[in-house]
Amino acid sequence: MMKRVVLFSVVLSVAVAVVVKAQTNANFSGSWTLSKIEPPPSGRGIGGGGDEAFGAIAQTVVIGQTGRDLTFQSGSMKAVYTLDGNTAVTPPGDVNGLKTRAHWEGSKLHLHYKRGQNWCRDVLSVNGNTLTILRDLESGGGSTTRTITYTK
Repeated sequence: MMKRVVLFSVVLSVAVAVVVKAQTNANFSGSWTLSKIEPPPSGRGIGGGGDEAFGAIAQTVVIGQTGRDLTFQSGSMKAVYTLDGNTAVTPPGDVNGLKTRAHWEGSKLHLHYKRGQNWCRDVLSVNGNTLTILRDLESGGGSTTRTITYTK
């Protein structure tokens, strides 16, 4: 009888952990349209030198998400992330390729990407039809942080 109680407790604990994990991982899939940028771009851009392609803020972003990976299309830039915390390189094996990594922090998804000396971290959160991206970017010796809001 005691073995059954212990076994039932273990099975129940695992089931609850799976349900809790499923509840904390938001789904960001969809086409999102730019709504607001804070602070607004100054015209001198990222780090004082013009909003460049790396980290540029697109009018529309398209996100495709499965259980294992996420595709983030922002303007002409497309990045693929695995949702397991591992780094992916596109094209594979290219030292100058785009390096991407994603990890969850509660219901927020952290997307890290790096190419050469440029790096960026986007923290994505979703509330209904609103996608908020907190973007930290270092490019060309300067850095900036912006909150970018998109709607579905």
